[in-house]
Amino acid sequence: MAKGNVGKKPISQEEYITNKVLTVFSVCLLGVLVLMVLQRLLSYGNTWRTGMIVSKGLLGIGVIGLVIGVILLVREVSGKRSGARRILCGRNLLIASALMVVAMAAILYLGVGPIKVLYAVLPALAVYYLIYHSYAREFFLIAVDAGAALAFMWLVHRALSTTHFVWVAYASLAAVVILAVVQLVVVATLRGKNGKIVYRGKKIDLQFSRNAYTMLTITPILMAVLVAVVLFAPAHILITMGAAAAYLFVTAVYYTVKLM
Repeated sequence: MAKGNVGKKPISQEEYITNKVLTVFSVCLLGVLVLMVLQRLLSYGNTWRTGMIVSKGLLGIGVIGLVIGVILLVREVSGKRSGARRILCGRNLLIASALMVVAMAAILYLGVGPIKVLYAVLPALAVYYLIYHSYAREFFLIAVDAGAALAFMWLVHRALSTTHFVWVAYASLAAVVILAVVQLVVVATLRGKNGKIVYRGKKIDLQFSRNAYTMLTITPILMAVLVAVVLFAPAHILITMGAAAAYLFVTAVYYTVKLM
């Protein structure tokens, strides 16, 4: 019997995106588990040294990952290696390694404090990655606006509870206002061009829905107002953060229904 030369069927774009999302969720879950172990090791005197050794080892792995990521990215840009539909490509490895380096450096320098922040950051990154690939582009931007506003609200609240860092609260509000103004200018520009831009000589249609420009105009203004409320009426922080979360939830339901 003659052997049939059957080539390997290339992975489809949908399968590739699904695999990427699952990989990101798996890596973030693994990161949370590693952080739990590190926090336990660094919280006790008899295991603190072991925790520091593990942190330094993970930092070294992150640095090696950065180097390999740069090498792979250079090969991909030069055409010596294809990064199309690859989970392990230069860009992905660079991003993952950079996050590991920053996280471990923060833990080594500040102790267990950054771990509590990373408990929220890693799952948030996974969720945002899912939103980016599954929902309309405008909802991803809305989710970023709401998430950033919630983070700034928390930062304002923490800053107001201190004596020497109250200026951070005002700086946070200024940052939110600047980001809102930038987004409003970009949205107005895109509205005038019907969502079509030119990037690296290629025309890209962002495919915004009919109500996208309205939502992307209202959201940054609303989030800036909510951050200002936390600054000038800190006693109402729970209500304010609840309002931002409710706004995000309602828009999530709206865009989820649109997917059906």
